[in-house]
Amino acid sequence: MLSPAGVTGEHVLIVTPASCAVIVDDEGDLLFARQARFAAESEVLEVVKGGAVAGEAPLECAKRELREELDVTAASWQALGILHEIPSIVAPPVSLFLARKIEHLLDEAPRVEQIERIELVRIPADRAIAAAVVGGIDDAVTMAALLRYAAATGRLRSLGAD
Repeated sequence: MLSPAGVTGEHVLIVTPASCAVIVDDEGDLLFARQARFAAESEVLEVVKGGAVAGEAPLECAKRELREELDVTAASWQALGILHEIPSIVAPPVSLFLARKIEHLLDEAPRVEQIERIELVRIPADRAIAAAVVGGIDDAVTMAALLRYAAATGRLRSLGAD
């Protein structure tokens, strides 16, 4: 197989459905999902993430995943671009969104997601960003999402990264 750099050899490419990630801002606190992850062999604190179903637009995927994983909806959505999880082997990129004006639906309907055990974790935004810097949050997509969130909300300037 020929790589994008023109090198012939064996290459691994993992093709998944299109996916999305959602950073959830609930009035200055960020909402995360904590769940066991097989490859990490531990529980991981991460933004809401998931794969799209056939024909599902990225924003619709994000809205569905938010409801399924955290029993939350959002009235305000902002696209924060795309991320490449592991660009050497994983396709396609992840569409990233910021969700605000949150409504918790815990009393309305049971959680749709039955396969995963997910715990909602609330962390003040600045603490979450600091946790990513020192390794307390170590999921790559979550770390990139926090960086994009910090840029979108003006927090990079307050962190001294003009």
